[in-house]
Amino acid sequence: MCKEGMYCFKRFSIMLVMSGNFTRLISRSLCSRTQSALWFKEGESASLTQIFSSSDVRKFADLTGDTNPIHISPEFAKNTRFGRCIVHGILVNGLISALLGTKLPGPGSIVLSQMCEFPAPLFIDEAVTAKITVLNIDRRLVTCSASCMASERKEVVLTGSVKLLVPRRRPTLSPEQR
Repeated sequence: MCKEGMYCFKRFSIMLVMSGNFTRLISRSLCSRTQSALWFKEGESASLTQIFSSSDVRKFADLTGDTNPIHISPEFAKNTRFGRCIVHGILVNGLISALLGTKLPGPGSIVLSQMCEFPAPLFIDEAVTAKITVLNIDRRLVTCSASCMASERKEVVLTGSVKLLVPRRRPTLSPEQR
């Protein structure tokens, strides 16, 4: 253990410093918290349930420019294989981002990469439950599974994984930041 009570993982940076007739080799170690030093652990989960209204979907379409009529035109959507308007997949994915940034791991977490699939549609005004589970912790790099399920139909509408970077310490938030 290092002086901060954390395990040290040595990573050497080699830098040649030229000064007169000699060269020095400088190295440093980076302290990283181990899994047990973080405020969450492998296997931990968080979830939230949301209902997206046609107004929510319209706002998202206006903000992003994705005005595909499958999302915003009941007249168009009734003639598709879904028979009615569906929520944008990326809007559903926003629930995963909300969980990661507010619940687990929480504020300060940064998504590095994400993979997701949309095996079934989510319909407007249908409850959906998003869930993330911590699969792996490697110092500050965390891998989580992600899923969203249409609550009443019990059908998965999003599945995937997320890799993120977490802060060194759990951020403390003022009441205004919460």
